[in-house]
Parts: sequence; structure tokens; C-alpha cells
Amino acid sequence: MRLMSLDLSKRSAGLAGWDGTSRPVVLSKELGSNLTSHGMVFARLHGIMNDLTKTLHGIDAIYCEEPLQPQALAGHTTFDTIYLAYGLAAHAASFAEAKGVRFHMVNQSVWRRHFIGRMKRGTKRATLKDYAIERARQLGFTPRNDDEADAIGLLDYACDREGIIPPWRANEVLRPPLGAA
Repeated sequence: MRLMSLDLSKRSAGLAGWDGTSRPVVLSKELGSNLTSHGMVFARLHGIMNDLTKTLHGIDAIYCEEPLQPQALAGHTTFDTIYLAYGLAAHAASFAEAKGVRFHMVNQSVWRRHFIGRMKRGTKRATLKDYAIERARQLGFTPRNDDEADAIGLLDYACDREGIIPPWRANEVLRPPLGAA
């Protein structure tokens, strides 16, 4: 089973892929700047996904973090930001369809609960990002940033949903609490 996971944003997208045998490929890429057109951002995402698919010698399923619902943002964003977030997700779904692979949108709170455990309501975004990095490190990964840690978390969730026990989980007995000194 070859899996790809995506944590998408224009500033820094996190991607992870695993072919079921070797060590997962984890990367983060800037898809554009304030001056980059939406079309170019989508084209860059396409290119990166295509390269990762070739590296894995194909892909069977893509797990993508669902964009936040506009009402959850409480007016702290623009139409352009919403358009871009949903456009990236739509492009990833279109890529999957064109390649003939399964595509799954995953709610952020669902994969995070699986990966870092339950957090009390109101836990700050920065804290959740720190916990994702810490959890990835506990599992033997070395994420360079929170986007890579989120992609690892999504990949770990994808493995669980597919009924796969990956090597980074195989020997896990007790998970240390996150945020512990």
C-alpha cells in the first residue's frame, strides 16, 4: 500500500509518502508568495505530488487535511485565502481522480486526536503544532517544521485507517505524555 498525505497551504505545504517498505519521504515546500498567482500555486502542487508519486513508484491513496470551515475562522480571513485553501484541496482531489487513486479528506481534529491524543478545547494552535513535532520525534522522525510533522501525523492516521501497522508504530508500547519535561 503506497500512501501520500498532504497538509496544504501556499506558504508551506507538508507532504509525506510511504511505499510500505522503505522509510517515508517527508518534505515541506513553499508553493508561492504574495505575488504568485493561484494557477501557479496549483501547478506547483501538481508537480510536487507528481514527483512524490514517481518516487513511490505509484500511489494507492491520498489523505488530505480538510480546509477549515469559513465560519470557524470568525472573520479573520479573506475570500482569497478561503478560495486558495479550497482550491488546493480541490486540486489534490482532481490529481487523485486523474491518477485513479482513492482520495480522503480528513478533518484536522480527527487526525490530531489520533496522532497526539485528546487535547482540551481551546488548546492554542501553536501548542498543537509543537505537540505534532514532539510526537513525530517520539516516533523516530526528524521533522524540520510543523508542516512536515502534520504530514507525518496524517500519514500515521492514513496507515491506521488502512489497517497497516507501520514500522514506526510496531514497537511502540507506552506513549510518553506530550509536553512532559
